[in-house]
Amino acid sequence: MNLSVRATGAWQHTLEIEVPVDEVERRLEEVARQIQRRASLPGFRRGRVPLGMVRQHFADTVEQEFLETFVPRVTSEAVDQARLNPVVPALVRNLRFSPGEPMRFEAVVDVRPEVEARDYRGLPARRRVRPVDEVAVEGALNELREDSAVFVDLDRPAERGDVVLLDSTRLDANGRRLSSTRLKSRRIQLGAPGVPPDLENGLLGAVAGQERTLDVRYPADHPAAELAGKTARYVVRIRKIQEKKLRPLDDNLAREVFQLESLEELRSRIRLNLEGERRVRLQREMEGAITDELIRRNPIDLPERLVEWMLDRVIAQSGGPSVDGALRRELEARYRPDVERSLRREILLEAVARQEKLEVSEEEVSQEIDRMAQAESRQAARVRARYQSEGRRRALRESLLERKALDWLVNAAEVREEIVGEEPLVVPAAR
Repeated sequence: MNLSVRATGAWQHTLEIEVPVDEVERRLEEVARQIQRRASLPGFRRGRVPLGMVRQHFADTVEQEFLETFVPRVTSEAVDQARLNPVVPALVRNLRFSPGEPMRFEAVVDVRPEVEARDYRGLPARRRVRPVDEVAVEGALNELREDSAVFVDLDRPAERGDVVLLDSTRLDANGRRLSSTRLKSRRIQLGAPGVPPDLENGLLGAVAGQERTLDVRYPADHPAAELAGKTARYVVRIRKIQEKKLRPLDDNLAREVFQLESLEELRSRIRLNLEGERRVRLQREMEGAITDELIRRNPIDLPERLVEWMLDRVIAQSGGPSVDGALRRELEARYRPDVERSLRREILLEAVARQEKLEVSEEEVSQEIDRMAQAESRQAARVRARYQSEGRRRALRESLLERKALDWLVNAAEVREEIVGEEPLVVPAAR
């Protein structure tokens, strides 16, 4: 293989690859022999077609399988030979291939940006302190009471305030049921905040065993992009009409539901949990502000292919791998700022770790795996097995190194504490 490398961008290299004729021919014959094992022609049994006839009669198949298997392999070898560390799969272009001639093509390789972080010591930060007061404790207690409510079946049509237990499926534009949208045993309290008016009106008067088709309009700011500002049609099957009954707020609630001695003990436990959750949330808030300031002081031009690749992954994980057209552009516009921020954060924390000579030992990796296994005791063996591969251990090591770099920045920051008031508490009206 003949290889030349040229830089075509700040974080991009283009490999010009040429594979000699004899190597191309040898690989073509390997592919043809593989096809020969499953090929059949009139007058020949399966696997008995002469190789020359395979090359002649199945030429398109031979060429297609050759390109699908050989080009990625050669590209990988060329990337290794060039000592590059791609962040996304290489882009193959300008492929020139004819039997009896060398194969030539280009591979565009985007590499991980390696930058020097500047001005990152003593970043200004505000640590907000929000004491937990009785209002927060009572609000959380009422939410637990909602969670432990008892549902009593009713033998009458649904009225406002009732809970409807149902199965639902969304329909597509042609009236076909979308299996990916099927929900079972979903509870909806009629009259509760957040229930779309069309849904509530469509369920009033429903009885157990009934099936209804409902058109539900969603507001433009609905969190699901595919529903925002649109009308969706659902088929719902009513399982039960129920009344929601809250337990009395007394010692029996603490004993029967939470296995504690008294209501006061439950209140104390809630306070401790709220303090811990709030401490973690406010710490994350401060860390986010420090990271944002680090990014502001260190502008980075990101490889566009890396951003696009990450966007594809985020959209796929959000349940939309096959979306296209206007919806895809909408999702890309929605997720791009967060994707770019995440990439810049990762690159700059890596730079801080390198410049401050921070490291993660193999022992620290093993300790983190032990911690995760203990946290998921029922799946401990599966957790440990997951991190047997070097790739997963490397990803975990990188994550731990990022955490170390962020901790270093927090410790080096100029932190100002600020006591703030309570946040508004929203308690769900139905579960």
